[in-house]
Amino acid sequence: MPDNGGVTQQLEQPAVRGKKKRGRESAGDMVRSLSLVLIIVLGVFFLAQPPDSDEKELRQVDPTADIASFAQTHPGLPVPRALPSGWRSTVTDVTADLLRVGWVTPKNEYAEYAASTSPTEEFLREITDAAPEVAPVDISGVQWKQYRAGTAISLVRNTGGATIVIGTRRASASLDELRVLAGSLAG
Repeated sequence: MPDNGGVTQQLEQPAVRGKKKRGRESAGDMVRSLSLVLIIVLGVFFLAQPPDSDEKELRQVDPTADIASFAQTHPGLPVPRALPSGWRSTVTDVTADLLRVGWVTPKNEYAEYAASTSPTEEFLREITDAAPEVAPVDISGVQWKQYRAGTAISLVRNTGGATIVIGTRRASASLDELRVLAGSLAG
């Protein structure tokens, strides 16, 4: 036996608890558990509800300054002018050699105007999504090449050293709506 210097140690032994037997839960225990789960489910349900109107607010822009700037830099080039009411411009982008303007039509479709003063085959392939050319379209006595890829229609015309595209690969507007846009062009 080891010498403790006359001190005796008494070791505490942990109290032995009996293991709770399964099947002894009360109805109150089950109600409390189910209530907690129900609160969590209802919280997730209410937080995941969509807004009353799933329609997003349409951001409108005024393309007048970009159109005027491009027309001033490239006089005589046909650019969009006054469109009928209901056409809402949503995007405009202008650089030294490119103007792009997009509208939501009265039928909630998308129509776009793009003009490039330094067009390349790559520009045309990209903007029409490499769509095949189909029968040309006559709009007010002017012939437009027509490209179709699925429902997207692109009308293309070369004039004054520039390529003008109405529709583009992102457009969902009908041919009649694109005719309205083409009819608004003036140089």
